[in-house]
Amino acid sequence: MSTKRVGQILRETREERNLTVRDVSKDTNIAMKFILALESEDYSLFPAETFTIGFLKTYSDYLKLDTAHMLNLYRGEQLEESQLPLEELTKPTVKMLAVELEKNRAILPILIVVLVLVGIFFFSYFYENNSSESGSSGNSGSILEDKNKLSSEIPTDMTFSQQSLSESTPIPLTLTPEQGFTFNVGSQQCKIFIKGVKLNPDGNNTAILGLNIYPDKNVYTFDSKIGEDIVLDSSIPELESLRREIKIQNQAITENSAKIMVSLGDEKEFNNSKPSGDVPIQITLYFLKSSYAEFIIDGQTGEKGLISANETKQLEAKDRLEIKVGDGGVVEMIQNGKDRVKMGRPGKLTKKIFYKVPSPYDSTQFIIKETGE
Repeated sequence: MSTKRVGQILRETREERNLTVRDVSKDTNIAMKFILALESEDYSLFPAETFTIGFLKTYSDYLKLDTAHMLNLYRGEQLEESQLPLEELTKPTVKMLAVELEKNRAILPILIVVLVLVGIFFFSYFYENNSSESGSSGNSGSILEDKNKLSSEIPTDMTFSQQSLSESTPIPLTLTPEQGFTFNVGSQQCKIFIKGVKLNPDGNNTAILGLNIYPDKNVYTFDSKIGEDIVLDSSIPELESLRREIKIQNQAITENSAKIMVSLGDEKEFNNSKPSGDVPIQITLYFLKSSYAEFIIDGQTGEKGLISANETKQLEAKDRLEIKVGDGGVVEMIQNGKDRVKMGRPGKLTKKIFYKVPSPYDSTQFIIKETGE
């Protein structure tokens, strides 16, 4: 039995309700070209996946569909069409190599030399490992990335891709020694990556993962086994600044990679009391309708993209917080316990900058100033 795809469900639901693309665009403030792109599954028109997910969520809510199911279906389609099985990420493609050899036989002598050198390297590597294992009993046989094993900071030679997380639907992330991920937890920017792998004879391998919360340079290191549910929150001393739970489940582990499912959990409330002394800049935003938004926290770019209606964002900065919203009239704001106010005029782009300066009456204290439209 065939399963309907995202675009087909959106288009058929719209047509069943006698709605035109123009009707949807007018009611949701989504441009018609993006509505058509969703229905035709032409995701190349969107500048980033954040926009795709944001528009899809808004469109699904508007049609009163099961939004969580639609987002899950979309991610499943993307995985099926763009991701190889985890084991394929770390092994060479023999058939492709054979084709290249057939195309250009001139490289054969060079390739033979390279293969001999690689063989010598692996022989030396495994010889040393076997020697060390024979000298110690009970060793589970661990293979670790030395460049990450002893590091308490973020690897400088690793690429980090931006990823949006969901509350209800876990997002799959494949971590390798070359690839980590950056995501936002409220106003906090986090990075997650793999530091190494422990290979056990019984196949119950363990991935060693690292989590960093900006602007802290230290890395919280933890073990993750296949099928194990892990919750990272502020009850962990090294993560006391984390204002929301991060839920992780490991699905697969190879010699140097791990596929994990990540989602957001419960949110930790921070006190919105009125400012007294050197307190952080605390802003709560209430999105009455969908609007584009962009946050810059202490010089670090935070969340950027479409925020759906009825969502609440809690932001906190040490020295400076910049907020930009596409429609100031649909967003209300509370700043450090003050009265709840509209961010700006309806239909107008609004930008606010909050920053701390020393108090003119007490040099040991600070006050929060605000500029912008």
